[in-house]
Amino acid sequence: MTENNSKIYMGGKRNHTSYLSKESQSNQAWLRTTLIDEPNEVRKIVSGNNINCLVWKGINKLDFYQQNNISKKSYTVENEEIKDIHSGYATYLILTKSGKVYSLADSVKSNYCEIPLTDPNKSNYNEIRSVPFFNDEKNNRKVKQIAMVGWSNYYLCEDNKLYGNGYNQGRLGDGTTNAHKNIPVLIKENVERVFGGNQSWYFFLTTKDNELFSCGENGNGQLAQGNTSKAGAPIKVQNWKAEDILDIYCLGNFSILVTKEGKVYTCGSSSNNGFGTSNKTFQQITELINEKIVKIFGGYAIVLLQTSENELYGWNFESNFYLKSNNKTITNFQKPTKIDLPEIYQNNKLPYDFTCGTQAFFIYPKYNTVLKQDFKNLYKSKKYSDSKIGSNEREIPVHKGFVESRIGEKMEEIKKKLINFSNEEINTFLKWVYYGNRENLKSVKPIFDLFHLKFPPHIKDFENDLLKLYKDEDSKDFSILVDMNNEDNDEDEDEDEENEDEDFEEIPVHRIILIARSGLFREMFDNIQENSNKVKDFSGKTIESLEILIHYLYTDKIELTADDDPQLVVEELEDAIEYYQLNKNCSLKDELQKIKRQFDLK
Repeated sequence: MTENNSKIYMGGKRNHTSYLSKESQSNQAWLRTTLIDEPNEVRKIVSGNNINCLVWKGINKLDFYQQNNISKKSYTVENEEIKDIHSGYATYLILTKSGKVYSLADSVKSNYCEIPLTDPNKSNYNEIRSVPFFNDEKNNRKVKQIAMVGWSNYYLCEDNKLYGNGYNQGRLGDGTTNAHKNIPVLIKENVERVFGGNQSWYFFLTTKDNELFSCGENGNGQLAQGNTSKAGAPIKVQNWKAEDILDIYCLGNFSILVTKEGKVYTCGSSSNNGFGTSNKTFQQITELINEKIVKIFGGYAIVLLQTSENELYGWNFESNFYLKSNNKTITNFQKPTKIDLPEIYQNNKLPYDFTCGTQAFFIYPKYNTVLKQDFKNLYKSKKYSDSKIGSNEREIPVHKGFVESRIGEKMEEIKKKLINFSNEEINTFLKWVYYGNRENLKSVKPIFDLFHLKFPPHIKDFENDLLKLYKDEDSKDFSILVDMNNEDNDEDEDEDEENEDEDFEEIPVHRIILIARSGLFREMFDNIQENSNKVKDFSGKTIESLEILIHYLYTDKIELTADDDPQLVVEELEDAIEYYQLNKNCSLKDELQKIKRQFDLK
């Protein structure tokens, strides 16, 4: 989670910036704080027609804000875990991890059949509705990715078949020019990924054969085909390999492509594409040649791009949209320009995410797991540290084994190599070591180089290293003793020292993991002898359930083997958050709910 002072901001057209805002309409701030609640729980925001928006929170909760009456409707996708949400012009799609698709829209007002429902004329804002074409167990069409373009929807299934439905007139991609399709039709097989945009009339896709294709409207050359001819079915884009592409975003009359190296290319309309000249094939934007772009998003009249250094660039192409650069309001500018972030995100204070719709864009705190928060708290507290790094005047307390495991060198070598760096630089580096913090890392790249660490580090490095630590039996320095008789124990009872461990089995762990994740174990460490490397578990739980819990403490995931009894695991771990004093916002309850759904448990 991010800090409590994090907020969600909204910007866009001048006459819409007060919508969902806590600030008065007369306030001319270019970004306004919104009425969207619980910013730390937000995983994604998408915005469709006007500035209605759908907000995904937690595992399966959705809030829908409507522009007309600034009302909020809340939904829960029962017995499912949401994987992604997308918005089209007047439609929202919800994809679950089980491969099912749900929709939300006012289909009564739709003329283009973008809602693939049995009853498309029934208003859909009052409930999340299942898309039967994919959710029918008989056909077993499991969806792994969704994309939306204007009034058309696309669904990529696990068998790599791409389906689409909605507005046609030769732009849907099924090779026909006939009526709009309410029921999804097959577009192409052997598809790896599909790219869209909520205000476009075309799309791109990559194939398992490492090729790039485009399809749909092409009046401005936005398909990168070298011409302006509409494509009624996917056509190969020459000179591009799928493996080189990070993302593509489709706008009304131009396209943006970002490579895995962070380079940005556009093609299409001269008035919008960032060049000021029309291009019928992808051309690189030179203004961003020295930046590494890690995310793009575009809406009706605005494009935003995020760099690896947490900076935000953008350009807009309608005078009633506006951005701010160097504290000056800029409208209708075509060249990518570094824009002002809200104060709490400036200078990389907080990681953020963003999204663009047809009339508005949102900037909000990046969703972080409790796993990272627990280690962030440990770093801040400095408690239970057993070594120090830095200058003699102000040495920084650290936890030796954990720091060694993340850096890959022994503490003495780490101290020697950091001797010439300031404490500020060391602290910046240690924040990455402890909880994967990526802020201001460019300033300490020499430290990464010194330890031969990959730079820039991958966002998943922290979780991957904890999993490696879990599997590293040799480095485990502590043991939990589990009573194999499964009898109630008196923690104050004196036992015969010669026989006290006789009926207990050991679970090897890393002491630092227990300290970071469990308040109960922290209390135990305060009361055991200084040199002790064992602690007894008095919960009465089986060793199998405790081993599953320990795996969760390392990874935030519950994994069962064929030998595990799902019902027993759920029953024994349902009180674990309270008993072991885990972070109350942790995902353990959600993980147990997933097991219940998977095995149809009550």
